[in-house]
Amino acid sequence: MLTVWPKEALTSETMMFLKSILLDWCEQNGVAITSDDGVAKARSLIDWYEFGIKDRDELLRLLSEEIGIAGPTAP
Repeated sequence: MLTVWPKEALTSETMMFLKSILLDWCEQNGVAITSDDGVAKARSLIDWYEFGIKDRDELLRLLSEEIGIAGPTAP
């Protein structure tokens, strides 16, 4: 059985908030916002926000701690 929770509408104000976080992450990591990594992080950011994480610092931390699709690199 799937759990369904009501999603909050993504208003233009919300999108500006999320974009500012994404831009910060991209700048810190030398990634273009339109790159594959930037787009993947944008999706993750929206997922975290819709899950209920609304704090800017927490969202940025979650983006920074995510492991990429390929997984961690070998030492």
